[in-house]
Amino acid sequence: MATGKQIQRIYALGAQCGLLDRELGADDDLHLWIKQWSRKDHISELTEKQADFIIARLLDYKENVCPDKPAELEHITGEQQSLCFRLAYKLAQLSPSNVEVRERLRGLIRKVTGREIRADGDIFYKVTRGEAAKIIETLKRMIRSEERKKKRGDENGSGAAGASEPP
Repeated sequence: MATGKQIQRIYALGAQCGLLDRELGADDDLHLWIKQWSRKDHISELTEKQADFIIARLLDYKENVCPDKPAELEHITGEQQSLCFRLAYKLAQLSPSNVEVRERLRGLIRKVTGREIRADGDIFYKVTRGEAAKIIETLKRMIRSEERKKKRGDENGSGAAGASEPP
């Protein structure tokens, strides 16, 4: 069986490369690597030789693939979070809905990031600065679209954009 030091080394390298996710447990990328390379379900089941092999693969991955500073460390800023909420509330004023503002924003975050966002926790969990910029730009685009719709409706006096007046 693998030694304690080998197991610690595997977890440390997995965390440094962004493969370890404690919330997913045995379903995170690190454990998928273990299954792929050793056909073992748990790191504790590895032999010393298999652990050395996994460590070598992780070191190679870290040196050649992992960025120096993973994007996951560049989390969304407080200013970006605040702006997201301000824009979401502005959108809600322009386009009322039965869905709460937080839920609409959560859905947009899920669409932009491609990840499932838990409703009971921080909706910005693991959102990077780059993803936040995309969310903000999407919200701005949606607001402009709603403002144009309202303007077209006001110009015609009805809600029908582009309809001509009867003679």
